[in-house]
Amino acid sequence: MRRRVATQMVFRPVVALLTLALLLVPPSEADWDPYVSHPGYIPDFHNFTTPQMTPGESGQFTLEVTNRYAEPLENVIVSMDIYMRADIEGSEVIDAVAADARPRITEGCWMRLSNNEVECDTPTGQRATFSPGTLAAGEAVRFSTEIQSTEERSWLRCTLLGSRCDAGTAEGTYFVRFMLEFDHNGTARSMLSRGHWSMAEWETATTDVPDGAPGNINLTALGVDGVIPDSSFGVKEPIPKWPLYVMIGLTVMFAGLAVVFYLEEEGTYPGLNKWLQQQRGKLNQLRLRLKHRERRP
Repeated sequence: MRRRVATQMVFRPVVALLTLALLLVPPSEADWDPYVSHPGYIPDFHNFTTPQMTPGESGQFTLEVTNRYAEPLENVIVSMDIYMRADIEGSEVIDAVAADARPRITEGCWMRLSNNEVECDTPTGQRATFSPGTLAAGEAVRFSTEIQSTEERSWLRCTLLGSRCDAGTAEGTYFVRFMLEFDHNGTARSMLSRGHWSMAEWETATTDVPDGAPGNINLTALGVDGVIPDSSFGVKEPIPKWPLYVMIGLTVMFAGLAVVFYLEEEGTYPGLNKWLQQQRGKLNQLRLRLKHRERRP
């Protein structure tokens, strides 16, 4: 009996320590923080301005990011890159588009809206990275980029003038993805937009969802602390307007002729009938003169 009591006294502290350790260790499947990853608190990407350009033009792509946490964000880095093109025939990743047919980001700036602090850089290719540093609680930063497209050079200009023949920016819708990195309360966090995952990865993360997952997305499967939005812009040749003007002109002309012939048949306006007969006579005289010239040796 004494031996059994002694054994129980030895194992009780061990069991208590194991229980305490299990309570302190977080579940392995939840790498995200419920507060940091909550859709209502993650940094807000909003006020997008997306350009619609014709090949050869440039346009401003802008957005704002607001810190919605009650704490400041440190070491903030925002990256954007053009990753896909799509049209009615299909879609392709940007690397599959010819190098001279891709739109380029030629300038990138960020401005702190609280004090108008501005910093600009010259990106290369289809990617731009911004480092605004620290964002206070509720503070917003505006990011702006200049997107440049190219116009296809004509064969005459390339051959006769000897200039470089660019293919021109391919028409279509171009999709832009974002990456956000920051430190929150001393912990490094990262958030990505939809364009960073394949369709299979996204379907897995949105179908195999654990209970309580923020936004009904399995963030652990995606390896991020939150999902931010994608965006897009367009490059398209404008529809020619001259066919429309021709159709309007022909419609007006035939409508006028229909009214004139109707009034002639009714005989309501004798003066109109007389004028039409005179015009027909002149037209017949012109035809006879032309025939006479053709027969002359």
